[in-house]
Amino acid sequence: MNNHFEQECQALAEKIIKQQEVMNTILTKNNKLNIIPHKDLEDLKDCYQKNDILLHKLQSKEFEIAIVGLEKAGKSTFANALIESNILPSAPERCTFTSTRLIHGNDEAKVTFYTEHEFNDIFINLLKEINYPIDNTTSFHNLSVSQFERYFENLEQKDNQLYKNHVGKTDEEIKDILKYRKELTLTGETKGFNGNQLEGEEFQSYIRGQKRQNESSGLSETNTARPRSVKKIEIASSKLKQLSTAIIYDVPGFDSPTKIHIRQTEERLKNADAIIMVTNVGRNPSIVGTSLSVINKNTDEDGIHLRDKLFVFGNQLDTANSEEQAQGNEKILKADVEKYKIGTASRVFVGSALKYLTEKNIAKDKYHENYAIDSGIDAIRTSLINYYETERFEVLKRRIDKNHQSLLSFFEKIIKHSENTFANDNPPSKESEKNLITREESKRIEKSIKEELEKFKYELKIEIFDKSLFSKKFAEDIQSGDFFTKVTEYDIEKAEISCSESITNNLEIERINNKLRESLHKKFLQDFCWLIKNLTNEKSKEIEIRLLRIFTNAVMGHQANHDTSQIVETQSKKVIQKITGDIAHNDDRFDYLIERFSRNIFDILMAYPLGGNDRLQKFNSAEQEFKYLDSFFNKGNGELINIILTQNKSPLVDSTKNLESVVHQLYSAAKSLSSSSARAKQTTLDLEKMKHLFKGNVVLGAITAVEILKDVKTSKTKTNVLNEINQDIDNLILILQQAVIPAINLELAFLNGVDKQIKRLINSTQDTDSEHARLFNRFIANIIPVTKKSEIDNINERIELHQLRIKLLDDIKNFK
Repeated sequence: MNNHFEQECQALAEKIIKQQEVMNTILTKNNKLNIIPHKDLEDLKDCYQKNDILLHKLQSKEFEIAIVGLEKAGKSTFANALIESNILPSAPERCTFTSTRLIHGNDEAKVTFYTEHEFNDIFINLLKEINYPIDNTTSFHNLSVSQFERYFENLEQKDNQLYKNHVGKTDEEIKDILKYRKELTLTGETKGFNGNQLEGEEFQSYIRGQKRQNESSGLSETNTARPRSVKKIEIASSKLKQLSTAIIYDVPGFDSPTKIHIRQTEERLKNADAIIMVTNVGRNPSIVGTSLSVINKNTDEDGIHLRDKLFVFGNQLDTANSEEQAQGNEKILKADVEKYKIGTASRVFVGSALKYLTEKNIAKDKYHENYAIDSGIDAIRTSLINYYETERFEVLKRRIDKNHQSLLSFFEKIIKHSENTFANDNPPSKESEKNLITREESKRIEKSIKEELEKFKYELKIEIFDKSLFSKKFAEDIQSGDFFTKVTEYDIEKAEISCSESITNNLEIERINNKLRESLHKKFLQDFCWLIKNLTNEKSKEIEIRLLRIFTNAVMGHQANHDTSQIVETQSKKVIQKITGDIAHNDDRFDYLIERFSRNIFDILMAYPLGGNDRLQKFNSAEQEFKYLDSFFNKGNGELINIILTQNKSPLVDSTKNLESVVHQLYSAAKSLSSSSARAKQTTLDLEKMKHLFKGNVVLGAITAVEILKDVKTSKTKTNVLNEINQDIDNLILILQQAVIPAINLELAFLNGVDKQIKRLINSTQDTDSEHARLFNRFIANIIPVTKKSEIDNINERIELHQLRIKLLDDIKNFK
């Protein structure tokens, strides 16, 4: 490359570097400088990226060359000659399936495969080309060849023009895909090759396919599964010395049967710095219509027509029948180029790429030596280099200037924005900057704490109240079998020994019953209290941790400094304790609710035997509480009352009209309960007291009162006692789950306590004159120097940013 070109490249690169420095400062520091509106950053970033590409072009001298032409014109042989290598397969039957990228490097290659999704998208697009009906299930996996062939045959009658446009091209490609679909490699992976592997069969097959014999016909055919699977190929060759800064693309030909290939070719030609169209000048010197169409109708992103960067190489000149025909064919080719206005004769070169490779001892095949010809390779290579340093360099300079003008226009916007935004921008002082940081951070913390705590409160309502957390957990704990265990014969024996008297009459059985119940009553009540406290204490500890974390995170914001986080968490824990300590959860918080709604149930079921006067007395003394619990138990139909008095789970119905006759029947029945008249009289007195039970809305069972009472017998044997107590335990568990726990409403009571804490914390951030507000303000005053330590310590940086903004605006104003 000449010195003048090098100097120009260096001067332009230095200019772009200065532009990049200004843009980079804006892009990386605008969040602090606020020199342009955020919405405009993308436009500036786009300008920066374009400059980056242009700078790379200048510094690397990168020169993109696309080699294209008619298939079988020997363009891969030409590409090999241009780079003095034999990497690319160059067989007569070879068809280029994807662009191959050639660069200077260390003799290695990378083959990247399509994914199944990517390949199926391509396949679907092929079907769309011929209006094939498509649905969500259409895939190259499940479309049969016969099904497709029927459709395409019918297309000739249905849409003849569409058929003509695609016959022999798109239809053949689709059938070829379906034929070899089971052998496709669609992993999306990249496979590497190096050294001699580049000339090996496996690598070469990814470019040209695999030759094999057809089992049916016995004829040779090319299996295209491998090259069809390839998304891109990049080859780095140490032999690319004379064009070391070039990037050469061997792209699919103009007459490829694959429409996807044609589209790939058009895109690559638009992006290239130079295009080399290879033709077979020895056998067919004329330019065909497909080539003319692609070259004439397209322009690149800079508005440059493809013809303006076109070079033509008439290959295989040695295959002409005579020297006179070779010379005539050269004239025809040059005439066609100018006739169809796709280029100039000065950029038409003829020769034989195979001759060049043979003379360089690169290819073993022999070219035709019927007459003397020049290979033409050195001539076109020299012309390409000259073109890049002159005409193409002018295009590059125009692109640089265009981006520069866009940047100037953008800088004008920045100046206007800055004049409006910083019109009264005075140099900051350390004290004013510190106060500003404190005010902004304080507002942020207060807002964040309020938002996060309210969100937390809502989440707790869903997970505790809406999902009945404690009720379900209590049921799980009961079902575990660790609590309210039933008595056994062994327990009866222990109670019997404890009573220390022989079993001589029923009174001793009662003593055993009472002895067992005494210990069970105390243990079960303690277990129930422990269960409730354990449930709430466990959740309370969890919420305490979550509350502290949420509060701490709200204070910290998006900072991730571990040491700072530890300090903030410690201080947050202290201020939360000071503000909410007197209303925080404690062990005795639910004692009143437990005592009110469960104590009477434990007493009547566990302390007093069935059918005894004590149980009846207990019912009378807590009648209203039992009625209240009954309203939670099975719709309040009296079943709970029936259970605790009779162990009968039948619901009761309203029957107060014949109360006197009922009592009379109960009295008569009482006489049969015991031979002791004193006991019968006592039972009668007890029944008189039961009148209170049946007044108003208190009801008897659906069966007759005599039948109910008949079932209520005191236990007379140890087996009776065992069954009676175990039934009471079952009933206790049932009533605890279905009446006591719902009546206590742990979820609501628990949430009310948490709600008070959260409200007090939020209020402390918003009040202006309260003890809690003063506690929070002291916390903020101590914590902001911690959370904003780096900013406070770097107030000098903010002052420097102000100075940088001023300097940057001056640089922009003086920008040319």
